[in-house]
Amino acid sequence: MAQPNKRTTSRRQFLGSAAAVGLGGGLLAACGDDEEAAPATTTAAPTTTAAATTTTAAATTTTAASDLPPAKVGFVTPRTGPLAALGETDDFVLGQMRELFGDRIEIIDKDTETDATRAGEVTNELIAEGAHLILCGGTPDTTIPVAAACDLGETPCLSTLAPWQPHYVNVKGGPPGPEPASVWNHHFFWGIEHLTAVFLDLWAQADVEPIIGALWGGDPDGQAFGDPELGQPPAFIAEGYTIIDDGRFDLGTQDFSAQIASFKDNNVQIVTGVLPPPVFATYQAQALQQGFNPPVVTVAKGLLFSSAIATYPKGAGLSSEIWWTDRYPTKSSLTGQTANELAEAYIAATGRNWEQPLGYGHAVWEVAIDALRRAGTTEKTALNEAIGQTNLDTQVGNVNFSAGPVPQLTTTTLVGGQWVEGERFPFELFVAVNTFLPDHPIDGPLQLIQ
Repeated sequence: MAQPNKRTTSRRQFLGSAAAVGLGGGLLAACGDDEEAAPATTTAAPTTTAAATTTTAAATTTTAASDLPPAKVGFVTPRTGPLAALGETDDFVLGQMRELFGDRIEIIDKDTETDATRAGEVTNELIAEGAHLILCGGTPDTTIPVAAACDLGETPCLSTLAPWQPHYVNVKGGPPGPEPASVWNHHFFWGIEHLTAVFLDLWAQADVEPIIGALWGGDPDGQAFGDPELGQPPAFIAEGYTIIDDGRFDLGTQDFSAQIASFKDNNVQIVTGVLPPPVFATYQAQALQQGFNPPVVTVAKGLLFSSAIATYPKGAGLSSEIWWTDRYPTKSSLTGQTANELAEAYIAATGRNWEQPLGYGHAVWEVAIDALRRAGTTEKTALNEAIGQTNLDTQVGNVNFSAGPVPQLTTTTLVGGQWVEGERFPFELFVAVNTFLPDHPIDGPLQLIQ
């Protein structure tokens, strides 16, 4: 079993200046697209208690719909393409909302097809159709163009499922200041500083040489994570890690031979990066074919979904950040469902295991409905102001837009762990790090890949 190492002091110092991580002109990047076809994905994790079905939850709260002003709400996420897994739980969540609020809330959902240009186009369509509020999520490739379109259309936009730094900096078009990125946009999610701390805590449990091979692509996430001054590298270096980074690359590449050769030549023991599932699948297949199988692989985004893990040549042992689980110590402000009850309801309704975006897909509606109820109107300025006054406990934790770290944006928690062969499902999540959520159960320390 891996033993903890001693790299902790500078990580804590890093957290002390976390708000600065990932900010500045070096992170500005065009809204890139992930061009590969995505496998169908579902998320696996251990679940234990009985389901609380959508119908039961709705029966206890439907009367609250009369408190709401009639509203038209647009919902923009990737449902097809390389990031389709991020929208896998959308049908279930939208079904919940339609059952809860009936005709009171007209929901118009749009698929970005994992294309940033289309994300902006469908948002313009929704605004033209009279949407009072736009909800969106699914990496900066979605949130940036949607927020930009809402800014031009002067329509409230509530976004999530994108690290705050690449979202904020690209929406604003410059480094942070005392003003919001957009008057019309509010955003909640964790930041690069949180993910970096989770990665470092995971690696502190691995008794391996501190040599990292980096796979940061050329999309907004990769540009932000890999920024040599304001991304993850300074924190890794401060902890004593050596980084082997051959530079940004197009996510459409089908050849990772150069990176793999470099990793082998430099005795890389930990591979990290931020990659969509199809891109990681291409990389891992080639790495194994070329005899490279490091003991630790910790990659953001591409390792979130259990069915994607099942398609990889070697899924067991892969580690990553974990956005939300069925064991989160939270509950819904709309249905009263605990995290476990929401996850079990999804399993019962779909026959598939829950996925990490389920909690956020539900929470974005919690915030939206809370704001609509408090505003009492769909007049856009009043509704936008009501969103800004949000201080709500949700399925993913507290959302409070006055908390910062920058105006009209708040951060959420996450944990970390790895995929192991499961009992209820082929692969299940094993939680090894709960630094930002101490009430979440720990399953044990990170295990090295065999």
